[in-house]
Amino acid sequence: MADPLERVASAPHREVLHRIRELYGSVLRSSDLQEGPRSVPGFRSQRGIYKPEGSNYALWVRQTGRGAYPDREPETYPDGSWTYRYSPEARAGTIDLGLATNRALRHCQEDRVPIGVFRQVEAGREGPRYEVLGLAYVERFDGTHFVLRGEPIDWTREPDPEPLLPKFEPFDSNFGPLEEVVRIRRRQRFATVLRRLYHEKCSLCSVGYRLRGESLGLEAAHIIPVERRGNLADVRNGLLLCRNHHALFDSFGWTLDEDLRVVLSQDREFRRTAEANHIVGWEGQRLPNLPTREDDFPALPAIRWRLTEFEKAEPQGPARS
Repeated sequence: MADPLERVASAPHREVLHRIRELYGSVLRSSDLQEGPRSVPGFRSQRGIYKPEGSNYALWVRQTGRGAYPDREPETYPDGSWTYRYSPEARAGTIDLGLATNRALRHCQEDRVPIGVFRQVEAGREGPRYEVLGLAYVERFDGTHFVLRGEPIDWTREPDPEPLLPKFEPFDSNFGPLEEVVRIRRRQRFATVLRRLYHEKCSLCSVGYRLRGESLGLEAAHIIPVERRGNLADVRNGLLLCRNHHALFDSFGWTLDEDLRVVLSQDREFRRTAEANHIVGWEGQRLPNLPTREDDFPALPAIRWRLTEFEKAEPQGPARS
């Protein structure tokens, strides 16, 4: 499927949307978005909904920490898409869909033109920081909010319908034709979605660090590795792990069973050297940090594949010393 941005007629508008897509998941200072290579038109002066002069379409929306409108937390889905309810602008405290900015969002809905979405995450000494939620489509107006639906990890696809939990496909059918730059971006988006779903903490040890607005020390672990054609567009093929427990996971020092309990290798040398590691205390126990919704948990087909590979890597006969 072709990139939907190619349907946007205005080249300058399309160029900015591409830039916002590339910033997906970033946390940036307001000043970075006002000037420099990552700047976005209108960010210096406009809050709320930004409609470029002379355009029928909105270019982006942003929520500020002190915003007057009751915006809600985004809800994320296994394909990486998300729903975000954004309040329309009001006049004298009353929603007025006749305002030019609100009409511009309506035009985006009618013509399927995406918008950028920015959300303030903190106000530091150097000014507010914004998370770039990425590009979204205006799905509808529900009477109180515009319902925005974010691009999935594979942005060439339509997001899965909200009530529908799609069947999990363990392997990526498009593995071969993908360009390397596209694969890299999908990896980045996959990791960003996992950080959101796993509350920015390792699923095993629950450790997570933040420094100057950035999440540190966490990595996206693929249950079926990308090198084995594991699905890179569905987060049910992933876990969020700290670097330590990711390295042990990739080396089959541990895995998880169908009840999401920790299974350790019986290799004696590993068990001896891992005594000081947090992982030993969790043997046989369920992963302590999981997504809020069970729909986002690791998929059984991926777990079963991993268990089979784990058993192949295990010592045969008496445990190795």
